[in-house]
This record gives sequence, structure tokens and C-alpha cells, in this order.
Amino acid sequence: MSDTRTDILDYAQQRSSFKFSELLCHLNSVSHISKVTLSWYLRGLVRDNLLFKLGRGIYTRQTQKAVGYAPQLRKEAVRIAKDISKAFPFITVSVFDGHVLADFQQHISTNNAIYVEVDHDVTEPVFHFLQKSGVTAFLNPSKEFVYDYIDLSKKAVIVKPLVTESPLTDYDGMKTPTLEKILVDILCDDCFDYLHGHEWTCIFNHTLNMYSVNRTTMLRYASRRNAKAKIENALNKL
Repeated sequence: MSDTRTDILDYAQQRSSFKFSELLCHLNSVSHISKVTLSWYLRGLVRDNLLFKLGRGIYTRQTQKAVGYAPQLRKEAVRIAKDISKAFPFITVSVFDGHVLADFQQHISTNNAIYVEVDHDVTEPVFHFLQKSGVTAFLNPSKEFVYDYIDLSKKAVIVKPLVTESPLTDYDGMKTPTLEKILVDILCDDCFDYLHGHEWTCIFNHTLNMYSVNRTTMLRYASRRNAKAKIENALNKL
């Protein structure tokens, strides 16, 4: 670790938070450093989860400001995931409840869909299994199909291919997306198109202020979704 990184972390350790301008003034009282160079150091420390951005040009080393996100699934979502796992015992099943999206939104909208992600080669068999079970199901719909044919206020299951190495966590014996995956998926997936643009920015900013988010995990997954640059840009604007 360079001396400059050490100096920055020592400065941060003594304060609950600090501004970019304050740190720049402090460092220049010891040795010269340009704004560009300092910005480069700060981006690296944020990327390594050694510093956290509280807002534009405001940083902290403390992590207790945010709490861990606790996944939520309705009983019906758990039941559907368990039914799929029983019928297809050797595949990975991840289930996400669209009902919880309202917790993150600025403009509240109803989403009663259940999103099931499975290995790519079994999306169709799982889709047909759900249909035969009497479940209203849709197979990886495009954004146009969602707008034209899916009423998200009604119960339905949307089956999607699971991206390899997706960050997942356990819930009642099932797998469900971590918050890092949820944020990237909302940005990338056609079925969440109604949350794109300004609404996603609000969701992203609100979530990172409220919850502890592993930025390294989020960026690694975003790379797999070809969205790393967009996530990095959003992080830099916090």
C-alpha cells in the first residue's frame, strides 16, 4: 500500500466522514497532490471497500451506517421454487419476489410477479412444467411482450436463464438473489424495463444509502452482464 493510501486511510479513520476538499487541503499541507491524483486514489479505495461514498465528494471509512439486506419471499414464491427443485433436482433454482421492489422505488408500482431463474438449458422444461401445474408462466419475455401482454399487478411467474456465477443467498432452503444481483438485474433485464432510466438511478442511490452493498461483488457480476461501466458511472455519481 502506498504512503498516500495510508495517509488517506489514517485521515479517514479519525473522522466520521470527510469532504474531498478537506482531504485535499490536508494532504497538500504535507506534500503536493493534484485533484486528479487524489480522485484516482479515492476511486481505488472505494473499489476495494476501504472507503465508502456518502454522497458527491463525501466519504467515510465507517461501515455501520448501512445494514445488511434481508431477503423477503412470499410463501407462494418459496412453494413454486421448491416444486421446481423437486421436479428438477439437479439444477440451480433462484427465486425473486417482485413484490419487494416497492421497498426500493421512488414512484411505487405494483409487481406481483415471481421471477424464477434456472440453468439456461432447462428454462423451457421448467416453463412447461409450471404451465402444466396450472401456473400462469412466461418464458424470458421481451420488454415489448411485458408491456403488451403481462399485467404485473396480477400473479404470474417469469422464467429466465440464470447467469453463471450469479451472487445468490439462502432463504428457507431456497436460493434468492443478493442485493448486488438485484440492482444489476433491474438495470439489465428487459422484464424490468419499466424501472429503467431515472427510476433505476433513484433505486440505486436509495439502496446504497440504506443497505450494505458489496461493491466488488456487484461490479464482478455487472461485468458478466456487460454493465460494469454503467454501474461504475452510477457509483461515481453518488
